[in-house]
Amino acid sequence: MNTIETYGIIQNLKTNTPADTLEKSPVRSLLDQYQEVIIRSLITSFGLDLLFVKDRHGGDVDTIHNVRAIQKGDSQFEGYANKNNQYDYETQSSYDKSTSAKYHSHKNYINRNREGAIKKEQGILQDAYTGKRISQNEKIDLDHVISAKEIQGDAGRILADADGVELANQSMNLKHTNRSINRSKGAKTTEQFTDSLDQMRPERQERINELSNQTSLDNREKKELNKLTQLESVDAKRMAAAEKKARDNYEKQLKSKYYTSTKFLNDTIQSSYALGIKMGLRQALGVILGELVMIVKAELPPFIKKMRASFDLQLFFKETAHIVKSAFKRISQKYKEIIHGFKDGLLSGILSSLANTLINIFVTTAKNTVKIIRESFSTIVEALKILILNPQNLPPGEVMKSVAILISTGASVVLGTVVVEAMRKIPALNIPIVGDVLTTFVGASVTGLVSVSLIYYIEHSKNVKKIMDWLNQSKSSMDYKLENFKKINTDLLEYVATLEKIDFHHLSKRVEMTHEIALQLTIAHSDLEINRTLTDIVQKYNIHLSYDGTIDGLTDFMNDSTSTLQFKL
Repeated sequence: MNTIETYGIIQNLKTNTPADTLEKSPVRSLLDQYQEVIIRSLITSFGLDLLFVKDRHGGDVDTIHNVRAIQKGDSQFEGYANKNNQYDYETQSSYDKSTSAKYHSHKNYINRNREGAIKKEQGILQDAYTGKRISQNEKIDLDHVISAKEIQGDAGRILADADGVELANQSMNLKHTNRSINRSKGAKTTEQFTDSLDQMRPERQERINELSNQTSLDNREKKELNKLTQLESVDAKRMAAAEKKARDNYEKQLKSKYYTSTKFLNDTIQSSYALGIKMGLRQALGVILGELVMIVKAELPPFIKKMRASFDLQLFFKETAHIVKSAFKRISQKYKEIIHGFKDGLLSGILSSLANTLINIFVTTAKNTVKIIRESFSTIVEALKILILNPQNLPPGEVMKSVAILISTGASVVLGTVVVEAMRKIPALNIPIVGDVLTTFVGASVTGLVSVSLIYYIEHSKNVKKIMDWLNQSKSSMDYKLENFKKINTDLLEYVATLEKIDFHHLSKRVEMTHEIALQLTIAHSDLEINRTLTDIVQKYNIHLSYDGTIDGLTDFMNDSTSTLQFKL
């Protein structure tokens, strides 16, 4: 009977129960499994997480997407994952007059202004935001499509350690427009600016009509009418297209610079390694504590019963020492499982951290999502180990059953995590300490009950048994290769056994003798010399012949159909 053991989600989960136990008391056996799984689930996936693993909203590595959410005041974040990045933001995000001067004195900004002035004089300069040709007497500005203030204060830019002045003054981000439009826009985004234009449109149009119908306007009113007319002529689609093009280019450069940087690589490696170590320790300690709890659970009732009957201090210490000794012995026998638990936890921690970081490049993962990813990778690592390595050399059907059990337990942990997250949103359960303990216990209980129920079904379902039997009958190409290797190995062992019986000293002498005879025959050139050589060889090595050694004797021997030619040394 095979015993399937897991080290990731629920430590050392026994998937087989002795048949006689099931026949005698299946309900009791099932209850025992429920109890064991719940205990192990509390210890590992829920209990030890509080000690070893602290999941963060957004993961353990700062990403451009996440630091911008922090900048906007997303309260779900606990600050930057790397405090050095937070310090950089706090010291580099301010925008004042001296900073503004740097943005507006860049060589590319100056050159584009000169080009605009020349085109304006030639009458070929077009307003980027209205699409109209700019007249020679019109006042214009060179606008940063993504404002200098936004770029300077962008947490994503600072995280990427990119030069804001250089990024702001790229040709794609510089557009000529009417001065009134530019100064009304200020540091607003296109969406913010066009929204404000839409809100003020009725009032603006009313004022335009009012000024247009006046017979005469003073200079102030003329300037006001010109400004309102320019604002009314803004093409929102054209403006949005210009910003999209500039922003796409800006984002592309930030992502390329940051996600290929040594800073991001180092943070990713450090966070994945740290989580791997924590998960490894969690898994190893889970094995130890799980065994300890089960021993205490088995030994404590009779111990208490003895103490109740007659308390004896000497007996108390003796029984306590016995429990400790039993626990130490049982745990020491589990050293392989402890090592496997650490290795599996290490690998699943590293993989889940890398996956979480990759996801957070695009979207922010919530705390419960981080845990789900982490626990899912524990299941994946163990399932792949069984599928690829098959350490217990199980047949195909048993392999698939083991994987199904792992997936079941992993899905149960995910369900338990979702239940915990849902319960924490209930105001009545937001009680310090008590609320956390209660939600953790319920989540672990759900995990245990669901996982053991699924395992019980997998173990005793007739449909599952049919599938396993069918898989066990099929052989893969690897199975055939293994059989061939086994046969070759058996043949080699038999051949080696035969060789062991040979007297190699005697064989060596015979080889030397044969070599000498061959050499003498090679030297002989005529039939007479060959006959003499053969005669000498027969006499020297005392070779027994089936005839008398003469030509006549050989002739008589060859004519006798019943004779057998033998040479004996």
